[in-house]
Amino acid sequence: MEAHRIETHIDFLITRQPVFDQRLQTWGAALDFYQPEESGPLFPDELTTSLMFDSYLPQRRQNGFKTQVGVDPVVILEGHTGGIESEGVFLAVDESAGATPGLIEAVAGLKGLGFGVAVTDFRDRPASRGLDSLADILVLDMGGDAGALAERVRAARALGALVQIRHLLDWSQMSAAREAGADLFQGFFFNKLDAFPQHANITPRQITRLRLLERIDQPDVDFNALTRIVAEDAPLAYRLLTYLNSASLSIPHKVDSVQQAIVLLGWKPLRNWLKIVLLTDLAGTGRHEEFCYFAAQRANFLSRVGSAAGLNQFVPSLSLLGLFSLLESILGMPMAQALSAVPVADGIKAALLGCQSPFTAWLKLIDAMETAQRERIEAMGKSIGLSLGDLSRCYREAFWVTDALFRNLPRH
Repeated sequence: MEAHRIETHIDFLITRQPVFDQRLQTWGAALDFYQPEESGPLFPDELTTSLMFDSYLPQRRQNGFKTQVGVDPVVILEGHTGGIESEGVFLAVDESAGATPGLIEAVAGLKGLGFGVAVTDFRDRPASRGLDSLADILVLDMGGDAGALAERVRAARALGALVQIRHLLDWSQMSAAREAGADLFQGFFFNKLDAFPQHANITPRQITRLRLLERIDQPDVDFNALTRIVAEDAPLAYRLLTYLNSASLSIPHKVDSVQQAIVLLGWKPLRNWLKIVLLTDLAGTGRHEEFCYFAAQRANFLSRVGSAAGLNQFVPSLSLLGLFSLLESILGMPMAQALSAVPVADGIKAALLGCQSPFTAWLKLIDAMETAQRERIEAMGKSIGLSLGDLSRCYREAFWVTDALFRNLPRH
């Protein structure tokens, strides 16, 4: 089938990477915008800057969730941040801009308004000491030598700031950063674990949830059977009724039965809600729920890309691939063990286990999007008839949808 093309002029990339604290609990997220050099500025004025922040900053969390946003020094110098709510927002500026005339005064003024300040690519440059001294967080890149990293962490801490290591790619890098004394850890290091709790076993409840997730997007799914499952599962039924009776949905009268709830909500919204609830039911801590968030975002992204490319017959499989892509981290057990009790199709299972399969390229696309590898994204998009703008739009929209679902997610 020939893939159709979506016309769009928007081709900037966004990365939103998780940030964890020393206890590996969720601290917040680091957000960066990437714009081709030949394009105009993303934040040309105060109104546009405010709209961009409103559109793309995470909106799903309760009090305490923080966001770092990478900004060009020009945005700060020209006062384009005037319409932005400062609470929980850390403006991130590259240390190399520290000698820019007027920048230190402008950053100090923003701190006075309640913004946090993160200085990225910290290298203890003498010309940037004034900017570094204003930082609440100094952000370092992971180096190859553990001893050198510890020394750089000590140099940063001497300036009185928290120390963050970014772009951590695996669990061993995160462990090295913790041993070096860093405070915050950014990246998708949890994609592949190096060690697992002893005697970790998948529970009957987890098996039930995983099997439901495997079936829920299938075209021949039995809607009546799923309705019965929800009605007979007390925690699920309670959370559904709580969700439907929440103020955010603005339903004019109280819902008093599962059957009524399902009729009011409709199958597609119910399916999306169920996927999120079933997925987060697998989570043990706030950190694990963060893994669930990114698994759900990946599923939504791959579904959108499949639809945009005209590959509708693969959309259910792509959604499942995204949902299950972080099972190892969510359950704290090897992927093979996590999948052992679930009838996942061979191609999906092979890709999740790191073997070559037709679905392997889709996992590589996720990796490229999460790390803003523009050339790889463009090459992968070309193979399915989509542009960088198409893929970027799908990625951003997946964040909006996932934010909304998690923001309205009823708790246990």
